[in-house]
Amino acid sequence: MKRLLVTLLLTAVALVATSGCTTTASRARATTANFVAERGAPTALVANFQRGARLSLADIEQLAVLKVPDDVTLAYLRDTGTAYQLTTWQIARMHDAGVSDRVIDYLLATPDRAVVRPRGNFAGRIRGGLRRGHIGHSFGNRGFGATHRGRH
Repeated sequence: MKRLLVTLLLTAVALVATSGCTTTASRARATTANFVAERGAPTALVANFQRGARLSLADIEQLAVLKVPDDVTLAYLRDTGTAYQLTTWQIARMHDAGVSDRVIDYLLATPDRAVVRPRGNFAGRIRGGLRRGHIGHSFGNRGFGATHRGRH
């Protein structure tokens, strides 16, 4: 009975999320969220899928336990574009949980796929080069370490 109510609730949320002016990405997330919900995923995990949130390693392990196909998991991970830094302990734990080699290999390759976008003033310095006055500016143009001289 409880599972039926959860499924109905999630279906209703998915219908509301996919109606009206939604993007293709949000429709894909809703479809994936419905698929994961039908497999018996916890509501918090389904909510992550609906929002397009980053999946934790525990979430990925849960998907393996629920027998969610690798293609579904990999498509979602590619869509979010999140980079993962795995330790050997985490890899072993994921193997023990039943996460496939395909998914683990993808996670190991994500740091190389992540796009680094410069932010703030640093971005302007990259595009326009370092202009006169930028080096040492935060030190009052006195050079590095000048703020500490004479204070010891």
